[in-house]
Amino acid sequence: MKKYYKINEIAKLYNIKTDSLRYYEEVGLISPMRSQSNYRLYTLKDIYILNIIRDCLKLGYDTHQIKDYLDNRSVNNTIVFLKEEEKLIQKQIRELNVTLNSIQTRIASLDYTKHIQFNTFQVESFPKRYCRYLKEKIDQDEKIDFLLTKLTESMEEDISVLGNMDSGSIVEYKNDEYVYTSVFVLTQEEKYDFILEEGLYCTYTYTGEYDRTNQIFYKMKDWITDHNYTIEGPFLEFLLIDIHETKKVEEYITSIHVKVKPR
Repeated sequence: MKKYYKINEIAKLYNIKTDSLRYYEEVGLISPMRSQSNYRLYTLKDIYILNIIRDCLKLGYDTHQIKDYLDNRSVNNTIVFLKEEEKLIQKQIRELNVTLNSIQTRIASLDYTKHIQFNTFQVESFPKRYCRYLKEKIDQDEKIDFLLTKLTESMEEDISVLGNMDSGSIVEYKNDEYVYTSVFVLTQEEKYDFILEEGLYCTYTYTGEYDRTNQIFYKMKDWITDHNYTIEGPFLEFLLIDIHETKKVEEYITSIHVKVKPR
């Protein structure tokens, strides 16, 4: 086994830049030997110190904290260090579990769309749902995606677009026409802007291009009246499957909801 390693070999081993190794030396974390030609030579002792530095950096320690640990290493201090590492790993596990549950939910939601009854008005019961929303004039389909991105970026939750069926647009009847007035995202956060109350909702789900939506609002309004219900709120347009999940327009799925109550 070699006794000495050059700076380029160590940089390659740790996948870091040589400038980082020079910086570690400058702040006193490592002290490599020098050859007769003044080249840095790293020993196995430097390597195990670099292993410690790497682990400390993973925990978010700054160079001052790392130097303090290196200068005061003891069994008790190492136990404290390992407990900090344990906390970090537990946090990562929790975050991964949240991500895993989200992915599993989205897979199940996409699979569920294969069993949806399309092109049929029906009344369904929904639980209370909490929403964040962004109110802004929407004059084209592309702007919906822009506004949803703007809204989700402002939320603390990590919102994914793939297979996420918990977002859409609010549509209101103004000046004898249906107008898209805002976008919304269902949220698990304590912070929310409004609540979709539990109760009955008239729904209609269809596939393909969005150009049928405006006609559906009028037909749904007539169907609700004919079946002795009254409308209790704005229309909600959920994009269950869109350009994020497929480039095949025929696979797009749009679902229109509106809260109703029996007359």
